[in-house]
Amino acid sequence: MAFVLWQTLKESITASAELSAVTLLKSLTLGLALFYAIWVMFGLSAHPQQQVSVVEDKSEVTVDTTTSQLATVTSSPLWDVFLSFRGQDTRGNFISHLYHALDQAGIRTFKDDPALEKGEEISSALRQAIRNSKMFLLVISTNYADSSWCLDELVEILSCKRTKNQVIPVFYHVNPSDLRHHKGSFGVALKKHEKRHSVDRIHKWKSALTEIAALSGYHLEDGKESEADTIQNIVDNVLSQASTKVVHLERGLFGIDRAVEEIYRQLSIESSDVRALGICGMGGIGKTTIAKAFYNNYAHEFDVSCFMENMKQNSQEASPLLSSLQQLLKELLRAKDFKVRDFGSALRKLREILSSNKALIVFDDLDQPNYSEFVVEICKLLSDGSRMIITARDLNLPNQLKVEMSNVGIYMVKHLNQTGAL
Repeated sequence: MAFVLWQTLKESITASAELSAVTLLKSLTLGLALFYAIWVMFGLSAHPQQQVSVVEDKSEVTVDTTTSQLATVTSSPLWDVFLSFRGQDTRGNFISHLYHALDQAGIRTFKDDPALEKGEEISSALRQAIRNSKMFLLVISTNYADSSWCLDELVEILSCKRTKNQVIPVFYHVNPSDLRHHKGSFGVALKKHEKRHSVDRIHKWKSALTEIAALSGYHLEDGKESEADTIQNIVDNVLSQASTKVVHLERGLFGIDRAVEEIYRQLSIESSDVRALGICGMGGIGKTTIAKAFYNNYAHEFDVSCFMENMKQNSQEASPLLSSLQQLLKELLRAKDFKVRDFGSALRKLREILSSNKALIVFDDLDQPNYSEFVVEICKLLSDGSRMIITARDLNLPNQLKVEMSNVGIYMVKHLNQTGAL
C-alpha cells in the first residue's frame, strides 16, 4: 500500500514542472497518507495488543500482554441474583417479601416484572442483566407459562447458566412433574401458545420447563412449610454462594496485574498465620485501586471479607470508632440495618465472627491517628489464615502494627515511568 501511494505521489509531482494549487494540495494529501501508512505498518503492528505495566525501576520499561486476571477484575457481574417470576401470581405477596429479605441481606437483586414491559419479546437490556448476574432465582407459579415473556426469560437464563447451583427454582404451589411432563396449567398454556408461535419456539419452551423441573430447589405447598421459613432458607443459600461483594473498579488500568501479584506474594495467602500489609504512597498514586483489584481477585478465598471505604467520613461522626465498627459488622454480615448499642457489644459480635472464620479485611484511606488502637484491636481478633490490608499515605499505622504483630509488611506504590505514564 505504501509503495502504491509513493508511486502516485511521484507521478503527481513530476507531471508538471510548475505545480498548480490543486496539484500541490493533492501532492500534500498523498504525502500525509503515505506517512500515516508507513507509521501504521511499521509502528503499531510491531507491538499488537500490548500494555505497559508498573515497573520497579524508573529507568526500566517492562511490556506485558494483557492477562486474563485483569479481565477477571474489571468485568465482574453487576447483580448477585436475577429474580424471575410471574407478577400476577406472586408480585404482591411472596415476591415482595423475598425481594425485601434479599435486599436487607445486602444481596444485589435484579427484580424483573414482565407486567411493566411492553411487547412480547424480552429486551436486549434484560438479556444483558441476565448475563451480568451470578445466580438466578426462578419462582415458578401456576400461571408462569401463560406468559411468553417468562418462558423466553427462562430459556435465556438456562442458556447462560454455567453450573446447576446458579439456578435455584422455587415451585410456588405447583407440582414439578407438571413442568416436566407439560401437564396441568402448563400443558394448557403451551396448547394456547401453539396457535400463535412457531414450532421451534414451542420446542425451546418445553425443553426449558423440563430442564428446570429436574433441578433441586424449594417446593412451597399448602400447610407444609411457611413462606417466611422458605424465604429465610433461600436467603441463606444465596448468601453462602454469593458472599463475596465485588467492589467497583475502572476498566483498562495499567500496571494493576504486577502490583496485585506482588501484594499476593507479600501476604503469602497460602500460609496459615495472620498477616497484615500497609499499601502506602502519595495521594492519587493508586493505593485504593490496587487494594480493590487485589480484593476482587482473592476475596473468594476467604470465609468472610469486606472492603471498608469512606473511613474519612466515619472520622467526622460523633463516635468515629463506633461508626467504623458498625460499618465493619454490616459489611461482614451483609446486613443493611444492623445496629450496635455500644462499642463493647459490637466488639463481642465481631470477635464471634472473626474467631471462627478466615477473614480478609481492607481499610481504605486510614491516616487518622485515632484509628491505631482500633486496628490493633481487630488484628488481635483475627483467626488463622486471615489477612488485613491498610491503605495510607504514610507509614505510621503499619509501623505501629509491627509492635503488636510479627507479620506486618509494607508495599510502597511506585510511579509509572515516563513511557508507562504516556
